[in-house]
Amino acid sequence: MKIRKITIKNFRGVKELDWSLPTADIFCLIGKGDSSKSTILEAIRYAFYPQWNLTLSDSDFYQCKVENSIVIEVTIGDLVEEFCSLNKYGHCLRGWDVAALKLTDEPDDHLERVLTVRLTVEKDLEPKWIAVCDRSPEGVPFKQADRSKVSVGLIGAYSERQLSWATGTALAKLTEAQSLNELLANASRTARTSLDADRPVTLKNFDAAAVKSQEIAKLLGVPVLDAYKAHLDLTSINLKVGGLTLHDGDMPLRQLGLGSRRMLLCGIQKMGLEEGHITLFDEVEFGLEPHRITRLIKHIREDKRGQYFLTTHSPTVLRELTVKELHVVHSKGGVAQIISAAQDGLQEHEVQGKIRSSTEAFLAKKVVVCEGATEVGFLRGFDDYQVENKKDPLSFHGVALLDARGASKLKALAKAFKSLRYDVSVLADGDAEKQFSPADEAELVTLGVPVHVWSDKLSLEERAFQDLPWASVLVSVKLAQELGFPANDQVRSKFGEELEKQVDQWEDSPKLRTAIGSAAKGCSWFKDTTRGDLWFKAIIPAFQDAAFAKKNLALELGKLWAWVEHV
Repeated sequence: MKIRKITIKNFRGVKELDWSLPTADIFCLIGKGDSSKSTILEAIRYAFYPQWNLTLSDSDFYQCKVENSIVIEVTIGDLVEEFCSLNKYGHCLRGWDVAALKLTDEPDDHLERVLTVRLTVEKDLEPKWIAVCDRSPEGVPFKQADRSKVSVGLIGAYSERQLSWATGTALAKLTEAQSLNELLANASRTARTSLDADRPVTLKNFDAAAVKSQEIAKLLGVPVLDAYKAHLDLTSINLKVGGLTLHDGDMPLRQLGLGSRRMLLCGIQKMGLEEGHITLFDEVEFGLEPHRITRLIKHIREDKRGQYFLTTHSPTVLRELTVKELHVVHSKGGVAQIISAAQDGLQEHEVQGKIRSSTEAFLAKKVVVCEGATEVGFLRGFDDYQVENKKDPLSFHGVALLDARGASKLKALAKAFKSLRYDVSVLADGDAEKQFSPADEAELVTLGVPVHVWSDKLSLEERAFQDLPWASVLVSVKLAQELGFPANDQVRSKFGEELEKQVDQWEDSPKLRTAIGSAAKGCSWFKDTTRGDLWFKAIIPAFQDAAFAKKNLALELGKLWAWVEHV
């Protein structure tokens, strides 16, 4: 069975979610932390909870407001024939339009037959499961045995129970029909018999105490039917089904490392379940090295009988998945949205390429699309400077810096991330209008993407050397020399006149500033992330200069930071 649609109301951090799923077997939920990814997995698990005693509390309600009932509806297709029987849920069947991703209350020949299961929890904390449709809003009870047949399994941080034969676990479903309770009761009786056989040795002192207790009982008039002795109380030692666990020799497999346990559980969930399964894998990367992540994703992709819902914060996981398998989760004011990374209008190869090279951006809330590595490094240094001045860092605001690797790619990337509902801003040079034109800038602004471009059609280096105090200009040239560049010769080549060999002896002039900016740009002094970061740190004293604060470089950085803090 496969999930086609999920609706959640008032469950934990989700006030409202309505998600119609495309036909697929792998759904990886990505996005910033606290966007309710794990809550969505828990909602699916609760909708098909295989036991009757689901325990909930007031904290499971959105903002703990118990007057607003929890309602989780999950529509499943690819149904087993048993569920379609009129003796089961045939009267509640609905239709699913695969192409339009639309649910219709009446089943039809050209639509897939689906069943909507609703879990409702009111302030009495009693869960109620029913199969519903508009024709029968009161619904039909969706029984525990049928919830178990959907075979929903969660592999989370704490999954030791799944390595036992407890009710509803994958191991229990793999086991042929047999009375486990009777088996374990017999084991308890065997333990009692074994202890009794060794009584003269192992229970000698205990039996001595029992004899004394018998004497006291007789003195007090308490009847003694036979003789007091120490023995096992079968009620006290009664083994539960959950006590039968998977072992490697004498070692319980719950003692395996976290990653190994989770990989094993994933395999068990798949193995032998003839009707398929729905596996929920929270933070799939926990406890796994990159090479084992690769193996696990391959295992998942090869499983054609299962449907997988993953969450991750791992760049490695994203690199192993395709655009069609990624779904971005956004949450604002409790209203959650899930956007496919493969939606119409996006160039799939471009987005896939950025997933491979800049995965961190897809795990953020806000994205600053930078023209190149210089800008990325420069903003990293700016971030450190702001933190030193008691500002919250970019990470606090959920901001990722993305290297577009060229002005020609700025617009397409900014539009792609905006269409995926990220907050997006652009930082670009002004010297490449053929690659990123004023019209491109205006188009992005219309879409709600602020664009920060250096004035006078200058690059970052050219703009900086026009605006910085002269002391910071000289410090920048010296830094280039320390980084291994023949800066003196390179500037002299652009300047066209002789210069003093000692940089400290250079005299400020518009022509020399232009030459330095041209050399820095043309000779790539700071054109990687590390050098861009070092450059900003070298010019930090400029930000204490009142005149510099009014220049274009400082003003654009200020506007960008205001966007970071307030959007």
